[in-house]
Amino acid sequence: MNTTKISYSDTTGVNKESKDLILHALEQEGYYIEKTNLHETDNLEALKVEFQRQCAQIGKPIAHDAMGAIIWDIKSNASSKSFIKTYSEHSHEAELHTDSQYSHYPEDHFALLTLKKANCGGGLSFLLSLRDILAELSALSNGKEIENVLRKTDFPFIVPNVFKKSDKQEREYNFGPILRDNEIRFRVDTFEKAIKEQPDLCSEEQLNAYQALKKIILNSTKIKSFYLEDGDLIFINNKTMLHGRSSFEDEKRHILRIRMNSVVHN
Repeated sequence: MNTTKISYSDTTGVNKESKDLILHALEQEGYYIEKTNLHETDNLEALKVEFQRQCAQIGKPIAHDAMGAIIWDIKSNASSKSFIKTYSEHSHEAELHTDSQYSHYPEDHFALLTLKKANCGGGLSFLLSLRDILAELSALSNGKEIENVLRKTDFPFIVPNVFKKSDKQEREYNFGPILRDNEIRFRVDTFEKAIKEQPDLCSEEQLNAYQALKKIILNSTKIKSFYLEDGDLIFINNKTMLHGRSSFEDEKRHILRIRMNSVVHN
């Protein structure tokens, strides 16, 4: 797959002056990338403090798990024994998805900071906008009917083990529509594992609508593909932009993530 030419900002680091520019890009384009020198330090703790400070200019950082972790390490974890692994634990392909689709309220935005890119030729990043998905969906003869099912019925998503709120339940699910106004929640494995565990969680009509949407998303010609280089900081609108990556073999690949909301949600 050919990589897409991606524009970067000329600034290094988020400040009050660049905040409006970034928020505008998140609303209009769905993402924003800039070069930083944050990776050029051996003091990981100081780096994380600065990363969180910069993200706090864009939104309110929120916890990833029940332990309240704000910064999440994305790197291969071969020792993980989770039955439901999240993409941040393995080096396989991460198909296009939105983050936290299994939660009651998926976050508005998130940021990724590349500390070390994969030097094996893998780890190619993918982006696909909700705008392009809806355009392809509306072109189908039964597109309106499919969209209606995706908007008006609740779909199950199984919660990855590391993000479960309780260890008492063997399986934890969350439910919600895949589409809302200017919003999508989507992930192949957490949905398909949910219905594999409990097939009665979805109707045949829902399954057909999901399969039609999945085909559009995974085969779209509008997918942007590019490499995140060391020090690259990308902000992504989690409501209007799907993201993913190709598989990689370099176990030293290391990315940090912070999730953010525009406002506080209960």
